Amino acid sequence: MEPVQYSYEDFARFPTMVFWLMGYDMLGTPKTRSRRILFRVFRFLCLASHSICVGFMIFRMVEAKTIDNVPLIMRYSTLVTYVINSDTKYATTLQRVAIQTLNSKLARLYPKTTPDRLYHRVNDHYWSKSFIYLVIIYIGSSIMVVIGPIITSIISYYTNHGFAYMHCYPYFIFDPEKHSVWIYLGIYALEWLHSTQMVISNIGADIWLIYFQEQINLHFRNIIQSLEDHTPSVENDHEDRQFLARIVDKQVYLVSMQNDLNDIFGGSLLLSLLTTASVLCTVAVYTLLQGVSLEGCTYVIFIGTSVMQVYLVCYYGQQVLDLSAEVAHAVYNHDFHNASIAYKKYLLIIIIRAQQPVELSAMGYLPISLDTFKQLMSFTYRVITMLRQMIQ
Repeated sequence: MEPVQYSYEDFARFPTMVFWLMGYDMLGTPKTRSRRILFRVFRFLCLASHSICVGFMIFRMVEAKTIDNVPLIMRYSTLVTYVINSDTKYATTLQRVAIQTLNSKLARLYPKTTPDRLYHRVNDHYWSKSFIYLVIIYIGSSIMVVIGPIITSIISYYTNHGFAYMHCYPYFIFDPEKHSVWIYLGIYALEWLHSTQMVISNIGADIWLIYFQEQINLHFRNIIQSLEDHTPSVENDHEDRQFLARIVDKQVYLVSMQNDLNDIFGGSLLLSLLTTASVLCTVAVYTLLQGVSLEGCTYVIFIGTSVMQVYLVCYYGQQVLDLSAEVAHAVYNHDFHNASIAYKKYLLIIIIRAQQPVELSAMGYLPISLDTFKQLMSFTYRVITMLRQMIQ
């Protein structure tokens, strides 16, 4: 008995749920009135807390009195680049009309019947457990960055008989001798909601990007499979040419949707690559300066998951490059020898179209591929080495 084949809605559920963590419903799914109000209130709290924290960060940088040592400079640099990265991705996800339009186009193209889904092998493209675990680890490590200071403070309470009143971000100054404990709790609530906004914006936008790209890749694989399985003949010339016409139409439609995807995410991709490299550099140097600690271990996990995040985006970008080029190979390799001349001319159209690679692109300036990832990691390593030598 064949396993249940996933529907298009099943694929969309995971990225939708991730964005729910900050009260943002990307697709506008139907909800009860009370639940809709809760979503809006929580989203407002996240955005308000984020705005307050960014405002305080800018104030401290302008004030420039509290940034007086190298580790703190590295930490502020990390915060600034991460805020830019996250806010850029959040701004990208605000293009709800464009995203919902692309989602609707892909939903219409998705196979409807069970036999068709089996032929498309849709279950092979579903979210893998390893990917879901990676997202959980990323969010978990980010949470640990926020709750790590209070854990350290609790440990300090039992070991040194005094609560340290530590918190995550350096731009909030708390003095337990002057300020009420409620101010400390308020600061922690602000930092928690601020971090939720940044972390979910950062990882959530990439999940939506990967989701759309994998759907496009699924259909390119189906084109390749259909061509390899088809055996034309002169006797069935009319049906064979109709088959190729559908392939050509689908190929053009996929290229159009890839362009839509690039238009939506291209700008954030370009800036994201630059800011991610900066975040990795500053976090790595800060961790080296801090040495072995709970915070250091948390940052190491965060670095690992951030690298994997960039890798996955580049991996799926590489896939669409390879698959779009493989269409031409599938045309050449399939058994067309008994086909009519008209059928073979149709094949030339597909081959010519396949010569123009379909790519995930950062505003047309940079194709996103595994080569991009290699160059980014090489650049990041050189900058980390240079910063470490300058500090020493």
